[in-house]
Parts: sequence; C-alpha cells; structure tokens
Amino acid sequence: MENLTKRIQETRVASGSVAIFWLGQAGFAFKTPTGKVIFTDPYMTDYVQRVLPEYGLAFKRIMPKLIEAEEADADYIVSTHSHQDHLDADALPVLLTNPRIHFFGSPDCREYYIKAGVPESRFTIFHKGESFDLGGFSLTGVYADHGELAPDALGVLFNFNGIKIWQVGDTAYRPEMWQDLFKMGIDILLPPINGAFGNLNGVEAAKLAHDAHVKLVIPCHYWMFAQHLGSPLEFLDACKQYAPEVTPLMLTQGEGFDYFKK
Repeated sequence: MENLTKRIQETRVASGSVAIFWLGQAGFAFKTPTGKVIFTDPYMTDYVQRVLPEYGLAFKRIMPKLIEAEEADADYIVSTHSHQDHLDADALPVLLTNPRIHFFGSPDCREYYIKAGVPESRFTIFHKGESFDLGGFSLTGVYADHGELAPDALGVLFNFNGIKIWQVGDTAYRPEMWQDLFKMGIDILLPPINGAFGNLNGVEAAKLAHDAHVKLVIPCHYWMFAQHLGSPLEFLDACKQYAPEVTPLMLTQGEGFDYFKK
C-alpha cells in the first residue's frame, strides 16, 4: 500500500470540500483546503495488548498499522476519551517530537498528557458544549454516554466551513440527549458499530443516521480486535430498513475521499 502519510501530504483539497481518510478503529484524518490536517482517535501502536496482557489474543491488533507514530504529520490530534484505542499513550512521546502537533482531549486525557511530558501549551482539554475556532474549521464537544468507566468521554462535531461532521465517539444510543444536534444540518456521521462496551451496534448506528438527518454515514470502531466485534453487514441492512434516505459508505482502512457539500 502506498504510504498513507505521503498520500495525505500530497492530497490537494478543493475549496468547499474536506478530505477524509479512515485510519482504522475509531481513527480518522481530515484535511482542509488550507492544508491543515486533523487526526481523531488514531491508534498507532500495540498499546492495548501491551497493557491488557490478561486478555491474551483478544486485544491483539489484527489490522495493520497505517501510520507509524514517528511519521504522523498533523496539526491537531483529537482524543475523544482516554481508553487505550483512542488515546494511544505509547504513541504520545513520539508524537510529541513533532512540534506542529497540538493535542485536544476530553478531561480524562489530561493525566496522560502530563505523564507523557506534553507541555500545557501544547494540549487543550475540551468539554461538552465547548467550541474552538481553529482557522478554517472548528470543533465542539458533544455529549456521549460511554458508561461509568469513561464518564468524561465525548463526541466531536467538526465544522469545516459549513461541512459538519459528527465523530460520535464511544457511546450508547441516547437520542433524547442529542435533539439539538439533530437540528444542526449535519452532513456526515461517524458512528461506532461494534455493539460492545456500551457502544452503538449497527442497527443503532443506522437509526442515529436517520435521527440526525445526515447525508452520509461511515461506520467505524470494528474489527481492530477480536474482542471488539461489530457487523458491517448488519449495519448496511439496518441502513436500508431504518435510514433509506441516508447514503452508507464502507471505507477500506487507509481509503480516503473528498466530500463536497451539495
């Protein structure tokens, strides 16, 4: 496979669009017309298996590393919460050597940034409802319910000059908590579909796509680990049943495309 870092670097993004790449698991990369690159929840190492040896092969990475930490070339890295497959603490010290990168994380990420030696000037903690204008795009913390073991978990609403992308993050199906969000004209939904550990399954992800009146839904958070489950076929069938007006898109890991708002 062509080096993904190089492909992102060489991608030219037209005005009025945003480039989107799936990094595997819950990770995505976005590139703006001005050349800014944003990673969300990139999982780059074997951190999960290293810190959970008692689970044996259940949390062994079974999908390839698309971008090594030392070659990550981004302006911002956003972590929706501190679980190991979302905030890769083994990658942090390496990522820190790239002076371009600024980190955004939910409140529970702070201790990991401090432990890795990330200066306070290079990370920002964000909360539900809090927005940041970062020049050419903005991000806003969104409610998520990932259970008692991750009470600080968030989703993220990105706005790329009018293109709105909801990185749902790890969460259960809580439509009653997102009613205001459903009215915002979201273009793209990025939901988990693994249906374990308090996360949406494929049916719930399809229902959420319908609830949010999105144009495009791209599933994620499946098949990185044997333990994480997830059925893309269940998701596609559910889209036909519950969200026939929405376009589902299955990406190969590392695949990217330009999205133009119609």
